[in-house]
Amino acid sequence: MMNSIKVISTGIIDDRDCAFPGATQLPDGTILCSYGRGGGPEGTGETDFSRSTDNGKTWSLAGTILPATESPFSSNYLKLSSSMDGRRIYAYGAKSYRKPSEPFGVGKIEPVLSVSDDGGGIWSEPSVLPNNHNCPLEISHSICVTSEGLLLAPAALLPDADHFGESVIALISEDGGKRWDEETVIFKDPNGKHGYFEQKVTEYVPGKLIATAWTVTLGDYQDCENSFALSSDGGRTWGAPVSTGIMGQTMTPIPIGGNRLLVLYNRRYGEQGIVMLLVEFTESTWIIEWEGMLYDSDSNRDRAVQVGDGVKEFEEFAFGFPTAIRLNDNTFLATHWCKEAGSYVLRWTKLRLN
Repeated sequence: MMNSIKVISTGIIDDRDCAFPGATQLPDGTILCSYGRGGGPEGTGETDFSRSTDNGKTWSLAGTILPATESPFSSNYLKLSSSMDGRRIYAYGAKSYRKPSEPFGVGKIEPVLSVSDDGGGIWSEPSVLPNNHNCPLEISHSICVTSEGLLLAPAALLPDADHFGESVIALISEDGGKRWDEETVIFKDPNGKHGYFEQKVTEYVPGKLIATAWTVTLGDYQDCENSFALSSDGGRTWGAPVSTGIMGQTMTPIPIGGNRLLVLYNRRYGEQGIVMLLVEFTESTWIIEWEGMLYDSDSNRDRAVQVGDGVKEFEEFAFGFPTAIRLNDNTFLATHWCKEAGSYVLRWTKLRLN
């Protein structure tokens, strides 16, 4: 019998003008979820986090990981992941000095990391990860911790207005984040036509990783089919981008065994919503086994045949950034942001693989 995904329950994590949630579960079962609080998807505030001690049913505000600042102006949005033993929590993301009035890709945006070794009670002062790229970075996902113990911190390069996302790189640490001496390229179009945003990286079996990315044409940023790339050496090198065949924009792969994935993605044209898939993939194929709806936005949006500037469309989106983690009881906790009753809220949804 073909597998399917069942939505068990859903609710709100936070309703204070938030976006970009990222969750992790600790060894004792506690779930922490970080998010950008302030400005919704504009991300003009700080990183707060909430805690659930009942497997995601109810949530309480736990505190602030990294405050925003007024002088100089800065905002941030960090996502959580954990070490293999669960004892250290990594909060990784973008610290941006771009003012709300400035356009996407302008100003200083740097990769920062804060850690906690006591379950989120105390967070270290954020450190800027060293890199040789003299340009803003787009950082959309948490650090990937591999079974080998490597840390991969992904980011897209934003060198200029015609080349946003021309490369997605990952900074690599072999010692738990003390040093970042290596770097790899995850996505880069050999023909120089495509850019890549909203990168997600995960290990699907020991030593093998998959990354997905929202794919666009460089310059005018028209949507293309999402891409995926594979690594067979623990994330140090990557194969060429391959199309998923899905016009999905933000897409998150969650391993469920072997070369099979639970996939969440945004469908923002036609019948809008967050779609969930069961997928089997190879080096060159992406096969959808099952499809269903996780979040129905109850709206329909047609895209013009020609769009002058795809970046400007970002401002019109009313939901996004679906991710999920497998919980200790083998259910899945999905999180995303959405606009409900005029406010940006964070929604959780519990899923079960049937």
